[in-house]
Amino acid sequence: MGVSELKTALRQDGEARAREFWQQAEAAVEKRRKEISAELEHLRDATGRSLQAEEARLRNNLLLEARARATGYRLHAEAAMELRLLEMAGRVLGEMIDNSRQQIWQALCRELPEYTWTNLTVHPKDLDFARQAFPAAAIECDEGIDGGLVVTDAKGTVRIDNSVSCRLSRAWPDLLPNLMKDLRERVDNDATACHNTTG
Repeated sequence: MGVSELKTALRQDGEARAREFWQQAEAAVEKRRKEISAELEHLRDATGRSLQAEEARLRNNLLLEARARATGYRLHAEAAMELRLLEMAGRVLGEMIDNSRQQIWQALCRELPEYTWTNLTVHPKDLDFARQAFPAAAIECDEGIDGGLVVTDAKGTVRIDNSVSCRLSRAWPDLLPNLMKDLRERVDNDATACHNTTG
């Protein structure tokens, strides 16, 4: 699975979750709008035309409150979506690595500077590769490393994390804004299409 498949998988899951969030947020906003409308009608009957300015102020405040709540819901949902996307990206990368684990291992090892690495941390599936490449090193397994390796010298003063997990963590701040932008655009387009077909 390549980068485009990863993006597609992330987008599809993100779109589904974003649509669900927007439906919930729109339902909450619509409910609040109905409540506001009922409150405004009552105010009109009770106070008459002389209170039109006060009515407008209340209406704006209530609409601002509804927007603030919707924004809060959106921010909460987006934060949850960001975590979900990161989990999915890690899972998809893990699947990609399983398909070409040895080639990825060799490429990541070639990137290491020549040095006497005495301690390694690797994924359990890479243990045999690590034993072959670093026969004198102490090797520790960690399921949290999808692929690649973390190496240190004997004193623990030099440490290089050349794992796929670390690379994802470093790249994530650059990847996430574009993923979220794409999801927002798709959700906004879907919401607009829904309003156009039902209105």
